[in-house]
Amino acid sequence: MPSDLTTDAICTLVSDALKTATNRDSLSGPVTAASRMGDPKEWDSLSFVAVFAAIGAAYDIELEDDDAFHFQSIAGIEGFLADVLDA
Repeated sequence: MPSDLTTDAICTLVSDALKTATNRDSLSGPVTAASRMGDPKEWDSLSFVAVFAAIGAAYDIELEDDDAFHFQSIAGIEGFLADVLDA
C-alpha cells in the first residue's frame, strides 16, 4: 500500500486511471486538487469505474458500492482515504 496520501499522488493516480480508461496519452486538462467528474472531460461515468478500481488497488482497499459517491472529486477521494486509512 502506498504511504503517499498527498494530493499530488492522488491526482497522479486518477490521471493515470483516466488515461488508461480512455486509451489516451494525455487528457483534455490536468487533474488537480479542484478536479471532479467532468473536469477533465475524460472523467465521465465510464472512466469513473477505472478511477474507483485504481484507488482501491493502489491503497489495497476493498471498496463497496456504497463508497462510490466519494469518488466524484479529488477532495472526496482524499477525505475518503483519510477516513479509511486513518491518515
